[in-house]
Amino acid sequence: MVEIGGLRTQNRTALKSPDAVGTLMRAVAIMASGKLLFAVQDAIIKEMSGAYPVHQIMTIRGLVAIPLLLLLIRFTGGLGILRHHRPLLHLVRGTLMLIAFTCFYVALAGTALTTATALFFTAPFFITLLSIPLLGEHVGARRFLGIGVGFCGVLVVLRPEAGEFGWYDLLPVAAAFFYACCQLMVRVARMTAPPAVMSLYASVAFVVLGGLGGLLLNDHGVAPDAGVGTQFLLRSWTRPEIWDALLLMLTGLTSALGFMCTSNAYQREQASRISPFEYVMIVWVILLSYLIWSEVPDTLTLIGVAMIIGSGIYVIRRESRLDDGQIAYDGLTRR
Repeated sequence: MVEIGGLRTQNRTALKSPDAVGTLMRAVAIMASGKLLFAVQDAIIKEMSGAYPVHQIMTIRGLVAIPLLLLLIRFTGGLGILRHHRPLLHLVRGTLMLIAFTCFYVALAGTALTTATALFFTAPFFITLLSIPLLGEHVGARRFLGIGVGFCGVLVVLRPEAGEFGWYDLLPVAAAFFYACCQLMVRVARMTAPPAVMSLYASVAFVVLGGLGGLLLNDHGVAPDAGVGTQFLLRSWTRPEIWDALLLMLTGLTSALGFMCTSNAYQREQASRISPFEYVMIVWVILLSYLIWSEVPDTLTLIGVAMIIGSGIYVIRRESRLDDGQIAYDGLTRR
């Protein structure tokens, strides 16, 4: 789920040459690789949610990702660029990002990975809706219709009338909302830092706030009959076994490498052409869910997922056709 602000599509020329097609295919392959890495990260976090608290996982993830991001910054722009941006503003944004990801990861403890991922795909809808009061954008009837269909898909996936519906089922939607706020903050505050710098500050916020959460909850007991989401959120830190420690460290590695892949894909190709391929993540998620937990989404869930993804792609494509002053979609799971 990192984030880059202000990407807009200005060149609407269709793909014509074999070279252009080749460039697109390479960008798609790199994007698909990045989505696979993010899917692996989410699967690990879901698997670890029964033994370790979310703030411990976020801290370890950040500690592993920070050196890799510093290395990327060192070779792409030099570490000196860190002095030319507003660190406090980035840390505020990183805090919002932490809230978004905490909501998403806590949801993983109590709901299927496919369901949580599909619900997080509502982020483009919130980006579009929030752009109206925050940026003064005009949203036409067709995009409102697309957003309406997407939220109907949310109801199909959640089926709130079902007896198994719980509060954690809404957390991926809350995560999408806070993620949209982070994306729009880039535009509102005119944040121009390179993507790797933004991701670095977010990782620093994860380490600082996750570590603080660990200290505050160190002696905090959780009732044995508390829900899995509550336990994942409030339990104390636990010293991991060697295998678990490697898996927890892998969340930071997959996060950093996934970010590099998606960033590279957007550098190679126009956002309007490459962004719909972010939804390939749902394919990886369904595959991993089957291989790890033998989970297969039912027919209604697949219908709801198709409604969310189809509406999301439609809204994204409509955004890309707007004038230069309009808000543009900027990546969904680029965490």
